This record gives sequence, structure tokens and C-alpha cells, in this order.
Amino acid sequence: MENPYQKAELKPHYLDREACRIKCFDVFNIMSASVALAGEYEMAEPEDPVEPSAMFSLHHRLAEPRLSQLLLDIAVFVRTFDDVMSDAAPDAYTEFASGTDGANFIGVLDGGDLRLREACNKIIHATDFRPVYEHVDREVPNQELQRVWHLDGQIELGGMLGKKQWQATLFVENFLETVLDRLEFEPAGK
Repeated sequence: MENPYQKAELKPHYLDREACRIKCFDVFNIMSASVALAGEYEMAEPEDPVEPSAMFSLHHRLAEPRLSQLLLDIAVFVRTFDDVMSDAAPDAYTEFASGTDGANFIGVLDGGDLRLREACNKIIHATDFRPVYEHVDREVPNQELQRVWHLDGQIELGGMLGKKQWQATLFVENFLETVLDRLEFEPAGK
């Protein structure tokens, strides 16, 4: 048997695109489930139980840590994918990446535009990972309103670059769409 060490001139990281796509799918499902669970609560009949369901409570307990973990995994993957593809096919990848950079689509950074590579950097380096919530109200029999909270599709990120503080807002679904578009790149001859 030949020594596997010598098999290739370069051996970049193995990039499992399907695993990254599944993580995008999982993030999308977490965000969508939050709205759906709140909608069930809002639309329930006034005489139905007024407490959120066990599933809604479980979702609230697990959603933020799971989103944080998944988005961090996706960001590290995309940054690595960028670097590997930039080395494998510099000109073709630069052209492809410019069309899938999420400009004016995936978020804002300190009031300006946030693009894919920078969004990944901000996710990786965030010291404040804060999903944004919206609420729905429900009228209960004694004419009071009861409120529940659900994810609204945005995550605010904050951190420091050197000694300068930064703030970004990530539009999660648009970020995921951009990631999925980026993962479609194939170097010529593959």
C-alpha cells in the first residue's frame, strides 16, 4: 500500500457541504417553529388553557443556545470554504463570491451593509449574541391580555475589534439563503 501522506500535492480540509446545509435547515426550522408556536397560542380559543404548551416552553429553553451553536458552526464552515475555494480556483471563486456576498440583504453593521464573509466573522467573534423577539397577545376570559414572545428572524451581534466596539444585525433567513447559494460553487474540473 502507498503512503497516504504522499497522495496529493495539497490536502485542504474536507468540506461536507451537505452537513452545512442540514445546519442551515435546522436554524430555519428553529426560527420558523418559534413563530408557529406563538401563533398557535395566539389563535387558541379563550376557554383553552392560557399557559404556553410544553413544546413552546421547551423551544424557549433550547432555541437560543442551539441557534448560537449552529450559526457558529455555519460561520466557521463558510469561512473555511471561502479560503479553500479561493486557493483552489482564485479567479472563478472571486467572481462567484461577488455574486453571492449578500450585499444589501443579510444584515447591517454599524448602520452600513453586512456581507457574507464579514457576517461570518461577526458571528465567530461576537461577545453578545442576542436573538430579537416579537410578541403576540391573547385575550383571556377576564378581559386581560396575555403575552408570549417568539423569535422575529433577526439576531443582534456585538463585540470589539481592537478597542472599537461594533454592532451588527443579522437577518437570519437571508443569511441562510446566501450561505446556501455560496455552497453551490464548484471549481472547474470537479
